[in-house]
Amino acid sequence: MYIKEIELNNFRIYKGSNKIDLSTTDSKNIVVVSGKNGYGKTTFLMSLVWCLYGKQMQKVDHLYQKEIADKGGYTKYIANSLNRLAKANGETKFSVSVTFKDVKIPEITCNEIKITRSYDIVTSANDKVEVVIDNFQNELIKDLTTDGKQDGEEIFIRDFILPIEIAKFFFFDAEKIVSLAEINSPDQRRLLSKAYTEVLGIKKYEDLKDQLESIQDEYRNKSAKPKEKAE
Repeated sequence: MYIKEIELNNFRIYKGSNKIDLSTTDSKNIVVVSGKNGYGKTTFLMSLVWCLYGKQMQKVDHLYQKEIADKGGYTKYIANSLNRLAKANGETKFSVSVTFKDVKIPEITCNEIKITRSYDIVTSANDKVEVVIDNFQNELIKDLTTDGKQDGEEIFIRDFILPIEIAKFFFFDAEKIVSLAEINSPDQRRLLSKAYTEVLGIKKYEDLKDQLESIQDEYRNKSAKPKEKAE
């Protein structure tokens, strides 16, 4: 799984539609986003976190938690994200879209997934999230909705894109690299190991290993002699 494109529309300093193409090739498979101070790098990272996690973004980084608290809550904080020039022109809506390629979803074949989170400072009480799989709405999203308590889109992102519990290990600025390198506690090391295991796709092989061991034990029990079973 990788990010193909990010589009910011009237989000903070990004006025209008701004598309960032993150496509790669076999010979050039690393994308570096650089720029001078104050030119939108931090906002770019924040937009990605907001698109995926909305009001739960404060769980990703203490910086977001502090900023939200300083603004008096999430609603006031995020409503302040409408580009000032767009607001002066009478516009009320902003959004961020992230397009993923090569996402592996059990029993579903898909080429790309586009997640869009939008907010209207006039009409929105909450964020609006849309998940489109290969340019179509998918029944899986509706099936994931749980009694109206949590939207299927939010559950989909958590289950198939990146769990919020490990997101902090993937969305951080350069200053956080040092703190990650200094992780010492067993719990932190286990969490970091889990994060890389899930994102690198190692978990499916661990699950397969467990299944094979279970089948092996079952086969041994069935083929064991009565005396061996008693023992």
